[in-house]
Formats: sequence, structure tokens, C-alpha cells
Amino acid sequence: MNADCNGARGPSSVTASIGELTADGIGDELNMTGARRVLVRQWELVLMLSAKRYGLTVRQLRERTGASKQTLYRDLATLRDAGVPLTSSPSNGEARYRLLRDAELPALGLTALQIAALHLARAQLEPFAGAAFVAELDVLLSKLRPVEPQETFQFAAARTSGHARTLKLIEQAIQAKRRARIEYRSVSRRGATDVVHVEPYFLRVADGHAYVRAWCVERAAERTYKLARVTAITLTDVQATHTLKNSPHAAFSRSIKAWSGEATTVRIAVDHDVAWLADEYPLAPDQRTLKGRDGSTVIEAQVAGIMETAKWVLAWGGVAEALEPPELRSMVRGELAKALNKYDVPGPAKAKARAEVRPATGRLTRGGTVRP
Repeated sequence: MNADCNGARGPSSVTASIGELTADGIGDELNMTGARRVLVRQWELVLMLSAKRYGLTVRQLRERTGASKQTLYRDLATLRDAGVPLTSSPSNGEARYRLLRDAELPALGLTALQIAALHLARAQLEPFAGAAFVAELDVLLSKLRPVEPQETFQFAAARTSGHARTLKLIEQAIQAKRRARIEYRSVSRRGATDVVHVEPYFLRVADGHAYVRAWCVERAAERTYKLARVTAITLTDVQATHTLKNSPHAAFSRSIKAWSGEATTVRIAVDHDVAWLADEYPLAPDQRTLKGRDGSTVIEAQVAGIMETAKWVLAWGGVAEALEPPELRSMVRGELAKALNKYDVPGPAKAKARAEVRPATGRLTRGGTVRP
């Protein structure tokens, strides 16, 4: 379980499902076997070729990847058939492969709606601002101008990540398989800074925030770190020695947001009049919906730990009740007691606030507004 990753997806937020960056490039929902290994290997080739203006020979690619000559020829042919702009030319008796340069690429004639779709994708990638692939997309978008204005979609200003340098160095550590030294503000230490050495595996986005899954040298275990809490980072010359045991998907298969660990069965009751919102703001994709004896709806799911579940329950306010396990119920009850105490304890500021607030008639709805 990871004590450094608190926070849960509440009903008022949406998890950004844009995938993960693995230690070898782009992650997906497949296991780290079969087709996924092929995809990762081919993406490695693209990254290597993109870093060399004049390309690489198959012999040089073998030295860098350890793959056989037959495998490399097959991968290069697959990439070319898939539309990757690859070309080859003879060099000292060998074929040298490279990506086409900008001037060699055909002009793009995209419609306004296609360009709008790219801008929408870029907005969702904002938590990865600073990463190389996002920078390439920015270059592309700066060159694209719609042939006609479109009014179908309107985009709000993207939220900046604020940690582009951290993301860039993490990405470098992933690609070079090197260890990084980070200074991290830990929730478990009440915001105090802790210095640890990590070997990053892959990046993950949840609720618009970027996280890195890594091996922590000091704790000799895998941990998840929120990039916004990294206050300083240095890339070391030490080579990474640990590899990811499971696929990125498996690491967070029961996560609500970014917490990982053993699966726990939880049960939460939601009042009948708002139960229809449970599908709109689910605790987990595979949750079960049951009928309670009092007419309420009971949500049952298997999740990683109970911290994020407690935050999800609290986000519902007074219309949700944690039933099981007892530890979850106790945690939610404790947080509610602390919140009520802030309003029950007398004080000059609170007394003044009470005098200025007129009592509202009606009830508080799920959206947070008062209706008669």
C-alpha cells in the first residue's frame, strides 16, 4: 500500500483516462506479455530513430536493443506498414533507417473538426506538459490552422501542470533507466519533505494529476508519487536495477485514483433519492449495486485500501453511509466528527459567522445547491 498517494475521485470529478507512460514509452491496458511486449519494443525503435537525425543501421539497433536481426527487420516493416514515416538508404554497405524530416513529410490537410479534436486531446494531456511527446504535439498544433472556423466545440483554458521540469527529468530517467533523487512532501509526514532515491517505471494520470510509479530505494518497495509534491529532483548517474513486476494496469487494477495495494471489499449505502447518481459517479467500474432493507442503494466493490474510498464517501455528504469494513466506517465517522467539531466549538469568529448567516430553507442536494 502506498501512504504517499492520498486523495480519491469524488463524484464531482472525472478521472482522465488517457493511459500511462511505461518505462519503455506508451502504456495501455494489456498485460506485459505478448502483443504488449511487441508494441513496447517497436516504440523503443521509434524513440531511438527519432533521436538520430541520420538514423541507425540494423547492427546499431541490435547493439542498443539486444534483439535479433530478424526481429528488427520484422519490427521495422511493421512500423512502416502502420504508417510510421520511415525511410532507409545505403550507408557503407548497410541500410540506414531514419524517420522522415519535417521538410520531407507531406502537407497535412486537416478539417476544422479534426484540428479541434487534436486540441481536445492536448487539453487532456496537460498533466503531461513537459514530456517529449506532448512537446511534439504542441509543435504540430502551432502549425495547424483550420480552413474554416468551427463552433461545435469550445475549450476552456487548460490547467497548467506547474511541474514541467520534474516531468521532463522523470521521463529522462525512464528512458535512460537511471535513478533519480527527489525531495518529496509526504502526506504521511504532514507535508514535511523527505529525500528518497527512486527508479521510475511509468507515469499515470488520474483526476488531471500526474503520478509516477517507481521503485523506492530507501523503502525497498514500489511506491507511487504525485509529481505536484516533488519539490526538487536530480537525475543521478546510477543505473536502475529494478524492473516492474506487473503491468501498469495490474498495478492499479483496484485503484480508485492512485492508491495501490491488496483488494478490500467495501459496502456503502446511498440514499434512495440520489441513488441514480451512483452510476454517474461510480466508486469502481465493476461495482455492484444492491438494494438495502431501508430502500437505500448499497454499492459494493473491491478497491485498493480504504483511504480513497473514505474520501469518495465523504464527497457525497450526508446522503452516503460507509457500512463495511469496520475500519472504513470508523475512518469516515472520525472525519465527520472533526468537521462537526469546527462548527460546534464556540468562538468569536464562529459566533459572528453564525449571526451573519441566515438559515436556509429546503435541503442540500447532491450538487451542493439548496432547493426548497
